[in-house]
Amino acid sequence: MTARTVGFRELAKVRLDWLKALRDNLSEYHSILMTSEDPDPDLEGEAAKEAREKDEADDRRLSYLGTQLDLLLNQKKPLQKALWGISDEILALDTKEERQARDQALVEAARAVLDFEWQKIKREMRGETSQVHPAVDRGIRL
Repeated sequence: MTARTVGFRELAKVRLDWLKALRDNLSEYHSILMTSEDPDPDLEGEAAKEAREKDEADDRRLSYLGTQLDLLLNQKKPLQKALWGISDEILALDTKEERQARDQALVEAARAVLDFEWQKIKREMRGETSQVHPAVDRGIRL
């Protein structure tokens, strides 16, 4: 095995770790966004307190995951920028129904990034050169 091949494989391992971190953070972010309930003004007493505590915990976790995604995604790469834009857009929506309406767009954008990066890893493992990011032509809006 040549030094160059060893270098490609080491780079591929780093990329795999990045890909796993992105997938795991995005999955949890998505899960919280899609399942968080809208505030119920009719709740009182202990039920209201529990709902408020859950909302606060979800908000803290979403903030952490959003920061992770912001640090993992490169805004200069079109597919990653599109993914970040959609995830940020969903976070700003007010209701569960609105968030769920954008679910498919988030999943498609995530799949586009994950697939592109996986293909890049496979090319590098074979010792081929990396491909530049494709134009965003998969129906993902920026």
